[in-house]
Amino acid sequence: MLEELLNGNIEKKTITQIYGPPGVGKTNICIISMLKAIENGKNVVYIDTEGSLSIERIKQLSGKDCDELLKNIIIYEPSSFEEQSEALEKIFLLENVGLIIIDGIVSLYRLELCDKINENTKLNRMLGKQISNLLKVSRQKNSGILITNQVKDSINGIEPAGGRLLEYWSKSIIKIEKSESIRKLTLEKHRHAKEGENLRFKILQNGLEIINKSYQ
Repeated sequence: MLEELLNGNIEKKTITQIYGPPGVGKTNICIISMLKAIENGKNVVYIDTEGSLSIERIKQLSGKDCDELLKNIIIYEPSSFEEQSEALEKIFLLENVGLIIIDGIVSLYRLELCDKINENTKLNRMLGKQISNLLKVSRQKNSGILITNQVKDSINGIEPAGGRLLEYWSKSIIKIEKSESIRKLTLEKHRHAKEGENLRFKILQNGLEIINKSYQ
């Protein structure tokens, strides 16, 4: 399953969540998944909440002219959590969408959290609505959903942000960690693959190199 992820294969009609600290390679996996969907003749919706998407990196990973690739990519760069909701609403009007990516699904959500209970309740409702729309549009268009997530501290180390809502609706959850130049993926949740599977890889200029796989 993890090899499929690094090759850009995202399961359709469900949410695949990758979480980890900044700089571990989440956006690289998003770009490779995007290129795979385009290779299969589909359009990709890419919602970039953190400014992580780089045209130069797309060029390196694809080895192709970006101008042609960009014809198949619909990019949204929301500056607020409300704009993120609006972007998701627009997907219903698009055609031939094979993959929906939200790189940093709770980044804007966390920026707007405050001490006011009413405001936070509103944000939580918006997050729930976004997840509902994601699943609805993916089933309607037979598309995959890939989201990246930040981390928060817990008694067991780190865990994904976003609470129980994202954990419940994400049918695949993958943790990504980094030690020097080596990245490690761990499959924490899946409907049919063996949980606890590990895979180590390196990020190269033109792609990802798998090093080994093991089980906890």
